[in-house]
Amino acid sequence: MAAEGARAFLFEHTEPYSQTIASLTQRIVYGRAANNGENPYFLTIPFFLLPFYYPFAILSDNAIARGIWMFLNEIALVGTALLCLQLIGWRPRRLFLIFYCLISIFSYYSIAALLDGAPVILLGLLYFAILFTYYVGKDELTGMLLVLTLFDWEVGLLFLALVFWKIFSEKRWRILYGFGMTFIILIVLSLLIYPGWIAPAVIAAFANIRAQFGITSTSVFLRLFPAFGHAMALAMTLLGIIMLIFEGTAMKRSDERRFIWVACLSLAVTPLMGFRTEIGNLVVLFPSLALVFAATTERWRAGYWLTGLLLAIVLIVPWGLYIHWGSFHDQRYYDYLFLFCPLFTILGLYWTRWWFIHPPRTWLEYMRSSN
Repeated sequence: MAAEGARAFLFEHTEPYSQTIASLTQRIVYGRAANNGENPYFLTIPFFLLPFYYPFAILSDNAIARGIWMFLNEIALVGTALLCLQLIGWRPRRLFLIFYCLISIFSYYSIAALLDGAPVILLGLLYFAILFTYYVGKDELTGMLLVLTLFDWEVGLLFLALVFWKIFSEKRWRILYGFGMTFIILIVLSLLIYPGWIAPAVIAAFANIRAQFGITSTSVFLRLFPAFGHAMALAMTLLGIIMLIFEGTAMKRSDERRFIWVACLSLAVTPLMGFRTEIGNLVVLFPSLALVFAATTERWRAGYWLTGLLLAIVLIVPWGLYIHWGSFHDQRYYDYLFLFCPLFTILGLYWTRWWFIHPPRTWLEYMRSSN
């Protein structure tokens, strides 16, 4: 979608946010115009981020461009998984690491995101790169990365709100300087290249919001529980907000592990807030499971066996639900498929919350505290 818009702007001098480009993308994806309930593929990426798609737009063969894009996204999936392990300081056994990386690529949500071709996988990599650069003190780089996340707000809105709250609470002004300078430079350059892009981009964004496609937690609960679906969706939203407020205010200035845990919780809660999303967007939740795997492995004597079981559940259950949905055309299985990932992640995070936030002290630390 973004590559088509970039190609139209570069070579045909066509409005990248126009209905013409959306219709062209629909024909590429569906072989026809989009029906009601299907993604209309309106380009909503801000123009100052569109140049990142120029290398793909230059390629005349869509198959080659898509192949390169999918290959880069597969690398991003593994990179995100490894980055999360580095972030929490956990070095699992080699065999487990191999399976962990393979499942990060072949889980249902990863495959759905790869086939959709959306930039959500790279977005997940950016989220965990922001956490990593934040704690290694690369403040200007953190600010630059934050600018690159300014699309697909429904995926990481709560995550970004939490990060900015952390920045302000710790007065890390250099991050804001890096964010502001990068944002201003990109905006100025975009206006020099295409002065009138803002209005068409806003119109396309509103058209995309009005389009009836994707899935929401409210629609899922209404289908599963028609009598009180609205009440359940509202209760889930309120519960998620309360959890994030409670956990966010409990964070200490120097408590790195708690902030990482709350950041992962914010990503897991977001799909249940009622925002319209697509099931492939849930791929950003998978790296958060590294916290659960790490805590499970280190807490129990048979930790690797238990963690292996959790890995099998993460891989097999979603594919099983998808196969049932495809075989029986029962919408309930697709709804369960949507709910499984965020609910499993939230339950897993809370199951291992105490150990991850308060890891066991070493013998030396215990002796120092006793003196």
